[in-house]
Amino acid sequence: MDIRLTTIQDLEQVKSLWAYCFENHEPFFSWYFREYYQGDNTLGAFEKDKLLSSLQLIPYNVFLRGQVLPASYIVGVASFPEARRAGTVGKLLIESLAELRRRGHTISLLMPFKASFYYPYQFEICYHHYKYDMNLDDLKPVTLTYGDFLSIKGTDNILEFNEVYQQFVRNKHGFIVRDTRNWRLLLEEHEGEKGYSYLLKKDEKAEGYIMYYLKDDKITIREMAYCNRQAQMSLFQFIYNHRSQVKKLEWNAPLDDTTFFSLADPKEGISLYPFLTARIVDVESLLTKINYSAGINADLIIGVSDNWASWNNRNFRVSVNDGQAEVQPTKEEPDVSIELGAFTQLIFGRLSVPDLLYKESLELKDNSYGLILDKLFPPCNNYINEYY
Repeated sequence: MDIRLTTIQDLEQVKSLWAYCFENHEPFFSWYFREYYQGDNTLGAFEKDKLLSSLQLIPYNVFLRGQVLPASYIVGVASFPEARRAGTVGKLLIESLAELRRRGHTISLLMPFKASFYYPYQFEICYHHYKYDMNLDDLKPVTLTYGDFLSIKGTDNILEFNEVYQQFVRNKHGFIVRDTRNWRLLLEEHEGEKGYSYLLKKDEKAEGYIMYYLKDDKITIREMAYCNRQAQMSLFQFIYNHRSQVKKLEWNAPLDDTTFFSLADPKEGISLYPFLTARIVDVESLLTKINYSAGINADLIIGVSDNWASWNNRNFRVSVNDGQAEVQPTKEEPDVSIELGAFTQLIFGRLSVPDLLYKESLELKDNSYGLILDKLFPPCNNYINEYY
C-alpha cells in the first residue's frame, strides 16, 4: 500500500469516495470540490493506482496560548468498504502527523464521527458547546428590541462580519483566526445551502450577526455572534419573531454563554455537546512557540508518551523565563509524565492539572510540579465553530 498526497489525476477517485461516504447533494458537492478541496492537502492510501482511503488537511490559523499558529483541520476521513477494518485510516492518520510536521504545523484538529475511534491515535476532546434545543416561546425572557437588522446576500460585508467576530472571540481561546478567504467560503457555503444571514447594526455600526436555516419546523443557528449583552438579546428577539413559522430553536452556544440562567425552565433542552478533538503534532516546537504568563519562571522535565510520533515520545527539559520557553530533549528522569492526548487537553486548557490527576492521566514526581504546571497551563475558554 502506498500513502501519498493526491494529484489532479486522483481527483475523480477522491470525489467518488466522498460521494460514497458522505452527502453528495448539489450544489454543495460541486462547490466544495471547486472552491474548498485541494489535492496537495489530501492524503490517499492506494493499492497500485486504486484509492482505498483518504483524508483532507484543511489549513487554518488557530489562536492558542497567546499565539496564532498554523494548523490543519482533518476532514473527509473515508474508506471504501473493501478497505475498512484493514487499518488504512490509521496509517493515514499516522502519516498525517509526519506531513503536518513537515509543514511546520504544531497542532491538528479533527471532528470525530465517533470519538472512540480516534482515541487510540491520541486525539482528545478539547472543545465543547452548550447545545440548545428548545421551544421558541421559551426565549421571551432574554429578548430585547435593539438596533436594526440588515439582510445580507453575497460576500460584500465580510469586514463587518469579521469585526463582530473578533469582538465575540476576544475573551475566548482556541478559535480560528479567520481571513477573507475563510469568510468568503463560509458565507458562500451557507447561502448555497439556502441559509439566511443578517447583520445587527446600532447607529450604523455592526454589533452582531446571525446565520441560520429554516427547516423541519425549526430555526437552526449556523453561527451567531454579538459584541455585548444588548446585541445578544436583540438577536434572540429576531429569532423569537419566527414563532409563526417554526416552533423550535437549535443553537450551539459557546461554553461561556449564560443564557440558560435567565430561562424559565433551564432543565429542558440544554446539554453539553462534545464538538471537536485536537492533537499535538510537535511537542518541542509547540512549547517553544506559545506564550506563558509573565512573571512565571520554571524549570522542569516533562515526559511525554506518544504512541505514533517518535519525535514526541521522549522527555523534554522546559525552561520558562519572561513568557517564553526553551525546550530541549533530555534523557534525564521526568518530573512530570503525561500521555500525548492528555497533554493536548492541558495545553489547550480544556482540562486542568487536578482534572488530569483525577483521571490518572498525569503523574508527578511530587505535588510541587502540579502547581508549576497549573501556572504554566491554566484552564481556558475554548471556542470553535468550524465544521470542516
